[in-house]
Amino acid sequence: MHLVSKLAAASLLVGVCHSSFGREIETITVTASRTATPVDNVGSSITILDREDVKQSGSATLAGLLRNVPGFAMSQQGGLGTFAQARVRGAEANHVLVLIDGVEANDVAQGSEFNFAHLLTSGIERVEVVRGPQSALWGSDALAGVVNVITTPASSRSGVEGHLEGGSFGMKNGGLRLSRAGDTGSLWVSADRVDTDGTNISRTGTEDDGYRNTTLSAGGQLQLARDADLKVMIRNTDSVTGFDDVDYLYTGLPIDAPFTTDSAQTYAKASLSYRPVDRFEQIVTLSRSDTENVNHTNASVDDVTTGIRDSLHLQSNFYFARQTLTLLAEHEREHFGQRGEATIYGDPNKDLDTITNSLAAEWRFDGDLFDVSVSARHDNNSEFDNADTWQVTGLWHLAEATAVYASAGRSNKNPTFTERFGYFDTFTGNPALTPEFSFAKEIGIRQRFDDARILVDASYFTARLTDEIDGFVFDGSTGTFTAANSDGVSTRRGVEISANWQVDNAFTLDGNATWLDATEPGGTREIRRPEQMATLRASYAFERGSISLGANYSSKQQDDFFPPYPPYQERVDLPGYTLVHLSGQYRVSQHATLTARIENLTDRTVEDVIGFREPGAAAYLGVRVSL
Repeated sequence: MHLVSKLAAASLLVGVCHSSFGREIETITVTASRTATPVDNVGSSITILDREDVKQSGSATLAGLLRNVPGFAMSQQGGLGTFAQARVRGAEANHVLVLIDGVEANDVAQGSEFNFAHLLTSGIERVEVVRGPQSALWGSDALAGVVNVITTPASSRSGVEGHLEGGSFGMKNGGLRLSRAGDTGSLWVSADRVDTDGTNISRTGTEDDGYRNTTLSAGGQLQLARDADLKVMIRNTDSVTGFDDVDYLYTGLPIDAPFTTDSAQTYAKASLSYRPVDRFEQIVTLSRSDTENVNHTNASVDDVTTGIRDSLHLQSNFYFARQTLTLLAEHEREHFGQRGEATIYGDPNKDLDTITNSLAAEWRFDGDLFDVSVSARHDNNSEFDNADTWQVTGLWHLAEATAVYASAGRSNKNPTFTERFGYFDTFTGNPALTPEFSFAKEIGIRQRFDDARILVDASYFTARLTDEIDGFVFDGSTGTFTAANSDGVSTRRGVEISANWQVDNAFTLDGNATWLDATEPGGTREIRRPEQMATLRASYAFERGSISLGANYSSKQQDDFFPPYPPYQERVDLPGYTLVHLSGQYRVSQHATLTARIENLTDRTVEDVIGFREPGAAAYLGVRVSL
């Protein structure tokens, strides 16, 4: 039996989703709805990873952590810190919205994608992942889903937490968090640092591509009055990533070069909530994301892209006995800047802005047998046609241990600044692009067995994407590539199965499996989307610690290769692989815990992007302290 078939069968019995479905303590989501909602009432596919999941994953960054989520195809151009993308249910990498403590974090300066390589897991308290069309609730970037990362401390207590870790490839990782809580509020500050010599990301050569990341963050909450609260946060990440050149003359593949990218991301938010009566709440939120990416190559002028997103959100919540009505008014301004060397092919130096004003509404009904939500949004865009999106979800409690859910919705994605006006050595933007639209639906079942010791979630999903933007269209007039809307319909369909088996008080098995069919117009398979993906993890907890053994499987996938010889563009296969990870922790005292982890235990060669190799086997030791 093929490995993925074995894992899929195992996941039916043991499997993954840490969606918290069926736990004794009711789990609340703040992502599947614009108001806090019990997960058991949500009619969409949702996965929740808590702090313990983050620790057991052994992943240093969000890129590694999300490999454990159903429907996520992760692609990374090498080792720690190299560019990492997520494609959700066969969608494009810029079709998933990332929120960090409520701030939209997709990088305006990098095609409205989020680089999952720079978000360290050491400061993550919780990750909520909602799959499916979420534009009606969260706007254009949420065509295929939302990843909501919460770094705010889970408990309002005073204390000090720190960690140190070191290991393979000269990696050093450390962090410190201070928190203070009082009767009327709380305050926290944190600092994290990662430094590694890295590995050689090319197939040839010996040069290692290193990485440095420094992340500082702070936040707080203040009760201004009995019915008013103020929340603030700010987060800054500065990083330096080594990367290679491409051999355009002989192989068309990466080749050693002493190139680096300096990146900076700053996210800030202030939110005021006012609830004068139980049935009404008003929330006003101001937020900003500010990013800069500087590529240092052998060009006479560095290539620089900058992006700023300023947002104002007004949210009114009306609470009734079993119903909730949310009204939203949003204003968003995006700025894109680029600096570089002008050539005969074009001038990259430009500053551009777009403005979007939106009105949205969500109605929820939570009943004994049925839970229903209806949401709709109208976006007034300064540079594109206005867009209308919607979503309907429903959940039917068939029995105490059985629930059937379904959803359908229309979502959209506006062309990015890079696709419209970006300019690089081999790419020129197309200002005539139009938005992409998707109609998606799913149906699923959640089932408990053995007094909720076994939890299973299975779903079938489909999506039809029109006007898909192809960023690799050759333009004979310029001799470069450009972006263009594709004719026809791109389709996605698949099955996700996830489960969790609490074997006894100490031993847990969890896993998931995804089957995906994602095609371009004409039936050609989309690149960097494996047909089969699976995860399996066994965890054992004892009095002073725990140990976890996990495996991530990816079947073969395809990628585009651009050789310097005819046919100059071809579709190639990348081999499938299985990555095995081992992690453990041991509490040596009330305040100190030793940690250990091994990544890629079997030392597999992995390429998720043609020519870019990810690291081999690596081991790390560390300590966590809590006072």
